[in-house]
Amino acid sequence: MQYKNTTSLRLVQLQHKNKFEVLLSLPSGVRKIGFLDLSHQEGIFSTYRTRKHLFRKTNSLGLNHQLLTSNEIKFKWIIMDFEEQMLVTTRQYFLAKGNVLIFGQQGFELQVFLPLSEFGKEKALAFEQTIPAQPSLFQSTQHL
Repeated sequence: MQYKNTTSLRLVQLQHKNKFEVLLSLPSGVRKIGFLDLSHQEGIFSTYRTRKHLFRKTNSLGLNHQLLTSNEIKFKWIIMDFEEQMLVTTRQYFLAKGNVLIFGQQGFELQVFLPLSEFGKEKALAFEQTIPAQPSLFQSTQHL
């Protein structure tokens, strides 16, 4: 089955200079999916989730795929307020450990779901330390 992206993201600046509301435009209408705070050096995406958002089959919570893979919207940290818990992870960890699912017939966009057991700042940071840093394009490993 081929997936056709019919969504678009839009950032609406709030009263503070570096804070935005993240809106998702779907064929069924516009929906607020969270907030982006760029006042921190690495950027934070935050959102609120309830039990009704939990995908019970995998005990996971989802985020918009386009948001997570966008090169234009820059952030490192993800904070989800879920049932009075603050679930923290990084964007890179969410993409690496999450599962992409499509619920198009129910009117939802392409999403990535991360199991509740995978959230945690320490897990995300430990994972990111195992990823080799990309060398600079201008860095020479040997002299001619």
